[in-house]
Amino acid sequence: MGVRLSKGQKVDLTKTNPGLQVVMAGLGWDVSHNQSQYDLDASAFLTGASGKVQSDSDFVFYNNPSGGNGSILYSSDNRTGAGAGDDEQIRIELNKVPQHIHRIAFTITIHDAQMKGQNFGQVSNAYVRIFNAMTNEELIRFDLGRDFTVETAIVAAELYRHNGEWKFNAIASGFQGGLAALCRNFGVSVDDEPAPSQQPSFGHGQFQQQANYGQQAHGFSPQQSQQTQSGYSPSSFGQPAYNQTAYSTPPSQPSAMGGQTGFGQPVQAQSYTDGNIACTRCGSTNIRTGQKGFGLGKAAIGGLILGPVGLLGGFIGKNQLKLTCNACGNSWSPNQTDYAQWANDQKRRAQELFTRFKSQDVMDAVVASCALVGMADGRLDPSERQKMIEFVNSSQELKVFDTQKVIQQFNMFVQRIEMDPIIGRAEAFKAVGRVRNKPEIARLVARYCIAIGYADGNFDQNEKQAVTEICMELGLNPHEFLS
Repeated sequence: MGVRLSKGQKVDLTKTNPGLQVVMAGLGWDVSHNQSQYDLDASAFLTGASGKVQSDSDFVFYNNPSGGNGSILYSSDNRTGAGAGDDEQIRIELNKVPQHIHRIAFTITIHDAQMKGQNFGQVSNAYVRIFNAMTNEELIRFDLGRDFTVETAIVAAELYRHNGEWKFNAIASGFQGGLAALCRNFGVSVDDEPAPSQQPSFGHGQFQQQANYGQQAHGFSPQQSQQTQSGYSPSSFGQPAYNQTAYSTPPSQPSAMGGQTGFGQPVQAQSYTDGNIACTRCGSTNIRTGQKGFGLGKAAIGGLILGPVGLLGGFIGKNQLKLTCNACGNSWSPNQTDYAQWANDQKRRAQELFTRFKSQDVMDAVVASCALVGMADGRLDPSERQKMIEFVNSSQELKVFDTQKVIQQFNMFVQRIEMDPIIGRAEAFKAVGRVRNKPEIARLVARYCIAIGYADGNFDQNEKQAVTEICMELGLNPHEFLS
């Protein structure tokens, strides 16, 4: 009889089974009797030390059944989940797994869950087990339990290397967003349908996948990741990522206070309603900011400069932040204009929002998103950690919450990501996703993320990708915040 595990437990595999060479990972589940047309799929992500795949061949699923140079094979696709025994199996030749593969994560997803309105709340008896492929002896079994409700994807468990041996980790972490969400977590690029021309509704998973991977039935399209060891696959932030259509910005507009301004004439009075910034020359709100040409969407600038975050005051005072009008080409630094009243308005709005929606979920979402951005390159050095603590201590907006609890939660999320990138990131994104049904808070969280990423004056590619993923988890269009 094999070892039975509970969530979070780890156990030796090869050390306690000398000579073990080939194992099978069997995954199974049952769907409630009153539910129909459920199609669940198992897959495996073969990741490096960073927790990311290195190439398409390291993602094993129904349309790519062989990975790790043939050492890992996918078999069976039980479309209904009916019947006894494993629904799907994955075969692993342990001694032939390439050395660059440090972890083998076993996942379960519901195909077309969003379209069908399905989730793991209607799935029971899910499990993953490891057995000797030569003798059929069951070595490990992990029953996932009934902790899932709205999730449409699960990282069930993983095999991982440790001191030259293989160990098993019982994970059971849920995701919303199906296979695409898992792929983003593990560094596999996916093609999504174009975003709608206006702000999408919240909580409905508007970023869907296109069925263009060789016209496969399940419609998933992986692309080569090409990320560095720190993890995130690159995408061009000058153009829409994930095949989305960027939100259009308005053309040159009149000053909100004082009517139409003449070209070349300064705007005498500006309104910052809704967080917009107007050009000091022509009055347009089509503004970008940043160094070396990277852009921030206008929805983010309001939160970046002084808005809900006081972190950047010294950075702005050093003339290191430049705003440029896309309409007339005028450039200026924030300290050349009196933004005091606007900044106070932004801070007041943020405090009002945090007070109105004050809860553990809101605090966790803010802190988890900051941890994800801070850990975007896979590490958080002491100076970066200290900056975050100083920010929490000085932020009037976050004083709505207990400062010590905020710092404790931040350290907890960072430590979990450091200990296990897969589980840690999954838990952080789950915390972020809990506020997607609060649009005002969701946008505030996105602005905090950008402020954290830009705090050192270098909003790098990893941090941009982290913000993109956070926006998508929040149900926001990333191109409204990153342009």
